[in-house]
Amino acid sequence: MTIRSVVLAVDDDPRLLDAYQALLGARYEVLTAPDGRAALDILQTRTVDVVLLDMLMPGLSGLGVLDALRHLGIETNVIVVSAVNDSETALEALRLGACDYLTKPFHLSHLERTIRRLTEHGAPAVEPPSRPSCALPHALIVSADLGLRASLAVALRTRGRVDAVEDAGAALAVLARTRPSVVVVSEDAVATAVRGQWPAAPIVVTDPRRPDFETLLPAIIQAFGVGHADVRHFAGPVPRVIAHVSAHFRRTTVEAIAATVGLSTRRLASVFAEQMEMTVTEYMAQVKLEAERPQLTKMVRRHAFSTVTSYRAQ
Repeated sequence: MTIRSVVLAVDDDPRLLDAYQALLGARYEVLTAPDGRAALDILQTRTVDVVLLDMLMPGLSGLGVLDALRHLGIETNVIVVSAVNDSETALEALRLGACDYLTKPFHLSHLERTIRRLTEHGAPAVEPPSRPSCALPHALIVSADLGLRASLAVALRTRGRVDAVEDAGAALAVLARTRPSVVVVSEDAVATAVRGQWPAAPIVVTDPRRPDFETLLPAIIQAFGVGHADVRHFAGPVPRVIAHVSAHFRRTTVEAIAATVGLSTRRLASVFAEQMEMTVTEYMAQVKLEAERPQLTKMVRRHAFSTVTSYRAQ
């Protein structure tokens, strides 16, 4: 008997829950929850592969659910599906651990492709008994180099889960709640700190001054393959595209990338989309967003604090 992946749909609109059942029920086991607290009750008793999470719900909001999952140590793949088309909300959801953010109305094919990417990467890795299991290969990237960190994080999210942080302190905070499939570092001192907290950590070290993506990416995929079968490799010109964007993410073009890898823009678009499930332009935009995420998150927090302060002052 084939074991079907489990999808939990969380929305206060019963019509949308019925639609999820009708659209996804033939392929997945679909559970539903009418609000955030009901979703948490399910997630504490059932293993769920993907959560489709609304943002605006009575009681506990989508952001509240994401924050609760983090504090409860529950690891699952969350796709935010929301009518809120707001970059600050999207950034906060991604910061709290969401894998993707879809705005209603969305294309069913896009939703199905996203769910399939998150559920069809083989068996879960073996985690220490005290840690929750991770349904996807999971990479922790630790680098002060924005281009390296952002370009690699966006690329690896097409293969699994990614935490991307700047320094050893932030890395140790991640390791306090989870055990990634691989830790990618760009400094020996960071590797030493990681080993101090987790002696058996699978670590890949890269030189931030001259990162060799042709070697780095296969090493990461090999580490993913220890606990997850059939993780796709990055082949052909894709590592060189990632390398170019890493070095020039602030200002480059599709034409410049195509010239660097020696392909026409049309051929590059075809090869890249086939492996990455996004266009080169989308990749560049996501890398820029990933690089700006820490600063934008600080702005969001300052704005939230200012709003609370103003409200209390009244």
